[in-house]
Amino acid sequence: MQIREGWTSGGRTYLSVRTARKVAVTDPHEAWLIIPGEGPYTTVLMAADARVLLSVPLGDDSLAHPYSQTEFVNRLTAEPSASRSRLGYDLSFDGKGQVTRLQSLYTS
Repeated sequence: MQIREGWTSGGRTYLSVRTARKVAVTDPHEAWLIIPGEGPYTTVLMAADARVLLSVPLGDDSLAHPYSQTEFVNRLTAEPSASRSRLGYDLSFDGKGQVTRLQSLYTS
C-alpha cells in the first residue's frame, strides 16, 4: 500500500491509502521497490490499539520496531510528498475496515 497522508482528529488516526505493488530487490542488499498504484486514495481509520512497525526510511533501523501512531504520523508528514510515493506499507484490517497493523517496508 501507499500512504499519501496521515492525520489525527478527535483522538483517532486516519490514513489516505491506495494499493501499490512491491518488488523484492536483492542487489546490492535486500529491500523493496515500491511501484505506485493508480487511482484515487481512500481514507481509512486506524484501530485505537493498532500496532505500528517502522523500518528505514521512516524508522531508525533496517529492522522494524514499534512506534506510536502519533510518532508515525509525525514521521510521515515530515517526509516531502514526492518521497512518500516511494514508501510502501503492509496493512492488516479488521472486520470493520480499520487498520490493526501497519508495517513500513524497508526501502533503500
